[in-house]
Amino acid sequence: MATNKKQVSEKIFNLMKGFGFEVKTFDVQGNNEINPQESTRFVVDEPNILVRLDLNKNSVILNTSEDLTDHKIRPMLKELSKDYLMNFDYNVFGKRLKAKGELQDAEKNSEKDMAEVMEASLGKLSGSTKTSYQPLENVKIVLKHKKAVDEEVRGSRSRNIQNVFIQRGDERFKLPENNLAMARAMARHVQQGGEVYDSIGESIINMAQDLTKLREFIVYVRRSNIVNEANAEYVDLAIENINNIKETFKKLQGAKTYATAVESISSQEKFNLEEDDSEIQSLFTETHFDSKVANVMDNLRTLNLKRKAFESHIIKAIKNENFNNAVDMLKETELLQFDTPHAKLGHQVSQLGFSARDEKLGGYLRDCGKRLSSGGRMSNFDYTAIKSSLLSAGNGPAVQSEPMTHMESFEKYMDRFSVDF
Repeated sequence: MATNKKQVSEKIFNLMKGFGFEVKTFDVQGNNEINPQESTRFVVDEPNILVRLDLNKNSVILNTSEDLTDHKIRPMLKELSKDYLMNFDYNVFGKRLKAKGELQDAEKNSEKDMAEVMEASLGKLSGSTKTSYQPLENVKIVLKHKKAVDEEVRGSRSRNIQNVFIQRGDERFKLPENNLAMARAMARHVQQGGEVYDSIGESIINMAQDLTKLREFIVYVRRSNIVNEANAEYVDLAIENINNIKETFKKLQGAKTYATAVESISSQEKFNLEEDDSEIQSLFTETHFDSKVANVMDNLRTLNLKRKAFESHIIKAIKNENFNNAVDMLKETELLQFDTPHAKLGHQVSQLGFSARDEKLGGYLRDCGKRLSSGGRMSNFDYTAIKSSLLSAGNGPAVQSEPMTHMESFEKYMDRFSVDF
């Protein structure tokens, strides 16, 4: 790799210049470097692009804002990496790189974009005043409506649903929940060769049923005003699971994301509810025990065990992690402009995640980074885990000989925003 480093650096620089970009070049220490061959970081202010040559991981890493995800530079850098037998990684910076006049809720935009793509792949809803159809190749979603569809009202075909069916040829299967997102996920599953009542099909149905119960639970506890400091964490767990189910349905609907979603469902850990000794039920019981609470008890117990197992894994992973190259990666922060301190902190946490060897820990820290950048909510565990990761990075052999200025700056940001957690 050492003999090709100068060639790779020069080709990266020339490729970026070829698009007409004004490229700033920096060495591994983050200092300005006039000679592109000696550079490892290539920064473009407008549009927002950062390319990093990581010699330790033999990788070329492209970072862009969300509006550049389809830019031609991405496949060209990937091909360049392949030519030199290097790895290629692509990361989206997100909200912090958007111009201030264009700041929007990145998560909502992402959901909207995904929904539009899926709608296009599934075909348009159409039909009569009482029945709607949505095709997907050899499969069709059939919706029976309680009220006549008014074509003048936008989205009317997705409302007032009485029954949902999946039709394949002459076969028609009635689904137990009137959930259009579930129906679209099931349609993709059947279109991909699955069955309504195989293990994945049953998981889709179970998720839809859990979604109904969890939504009813949230409405009930809020209307009854029984959410308090003792039970709020379980309400948060319920909301988190609602969002996870909705996100899983979206991934199942997509042609490109279906396989990954199925793999995730198939690999989910099973939990023994007898191992949960928490008194969740009593936390929501006042003068009587409502059925809407009873319906979600098993779900909440499973989520509680899942959370404990996940947090245990994260803590163990942090203890065994030294976050190689963390300091080197955090130096990129000084090369970039951020709209807010939260955006800067989010990027730093994400970089810490990219330096982790443990895949689950890395994904968790990158998710924390995204939430920080977008102003999302952080739990006490999130704050503790990030602080512990910082400590592990500071004690790791890869950074013992490095200046600690970036780590110290990172920790100061954490202390500054700890009140928000």
